[in-house]
Amino acid sequence: MGKRSEAKGFYRLLSNEKLDMANLSTAVQEATNNKLEGTVLLIEDTSDINLNGHKKTDGLGYSSEYIRGIKLHSCIATTEEGLPLGLIKQYYETRETAKSKLSKQEKKNRPIEEKESYRWLKMLEESTAELPDGVKAITICDREGDFYELYAQALGLGEDFIIRVSHDRNTESESNEKLMSQIRRTKALGEVEVVIPRNSRASKKARTATMEVAACRIRIKKPVSVTDDSLPDALEMNIVRITEIGELEDPNDAIEWILATSLPVNTEEEVMRIVGFYVNRWKIERFHFVLKSGCNVEKIQQRSYDKIKVMLLIYSVIAMYIMTITYLGRLIPNMPCDVFLEKDEWQTLYRIINRTKKAPEEPYSMEEAVKYLGELGSYRRAPSDGPPGLKSIWKGLLRLFDYFELLIE
Repeated sequence: MGKRSEAKGFYRLLSNEKLDMANLSTAVQEATNNKLEGTVLLIEDTSDINLNGHKKTDGLGYSSEYIRGIKLHSCIATTEEGLPLGLIKQYYETRETAKSKLSKQEKKNRPIEEKESYRWLKMLEESTAELPDGVKAITICDREGDFYELYAQALGLGEDFIIRVSHDRNTESESNEKLMSQIRRTKALGEVEVVIPRNSRASKKARTATMEVAACRIRIKKPVSVTDDSLPDALEMNIVRITEIGELEDPNDAIEWILATSLPVNTEEEVMRIVGFYVNRWKIERFHFVLKSGCNVEKIQQRSYDKIKVMLLIYSVIAMYIMTITYLGRLIPNMPCDVFLEKDEWQTLYRIINRTKKAPEEPYSMEEAVKYLGELGSYRRAPSDGPPGLKSIWKGLLRLFDYFELLIE
């Protein structure tokens, strides 16, 4: 907060009985919905918030067998091109005990409402229920979203989806051929170059891969483990395969994505569109990166689970703000910077970087603002460098606001 008095004021806000988490969450969703138009991508994923040091935090349990903390399930909205627009919704879960007393089979046979995967069903329904008129959403999930109930719900609601397949499912083909075999023998439609984002966990740099694409239509059978009689015995959907071809230094780096989707796959252009949409799933990985490394949510010092949830929501809005600024500079570079920065802020930023007392009267472009912020955050701005990354932008914003506070004082 910069000052002790302001920090005390924020703590008083968190302690105020009138601060209602439900109202705050609704306000965040409404603010994001106001930015939506046309076709949007609703990208959802789960991340563990590790709070192992919070031994005596009131109401806090475990996010997994080994981690004391919170399972944070978020849905963010982006444009078709991948420009982050805002946070749609979040769910927070913490287990009372580290280990479940149920056997593996008992866990499997539980109703879907009692499983942790139920949050995916809730998110799909609630994230699409209050979209503005004329907005068409495409829900995008990783392999954790590959379960029969989610497909059935999406198709039943008439909601479009792209979900990465992890299970080799039984199909209603004449030869009872399984899903993976069927899509892998399907003739390729063509080739496309795809930019593979950087994988920080595996220390892999971003790269461009040549991918072969194929698609087919399949009817998958309801798994024996799904005991809900209200669900259909089979579901029909399209399957897309994207396989990396060509020689690689490490063959283990070769990528294969198999995607289930409700979108049409009649032409190569339609399949390429699906591939382009799915590549943007990595935006939620970047969101988690900013949330944990930039906003340091795993260092929250609140002493109750309820207050930690409020902090997570507020920090998530800040993380989306950082992401939007960063990607605006790349995707809409000519947009004026006063869309996101107040006049005093962008003028101060200009004076700092250009070491001048005179600031322009008219706002410069978002591309320039992002470069300035990046430079303030230790981005070198060398000719061979790409655009500033998220880390340099959050550092730049922190330094800008520090300078701005000094000027005000």
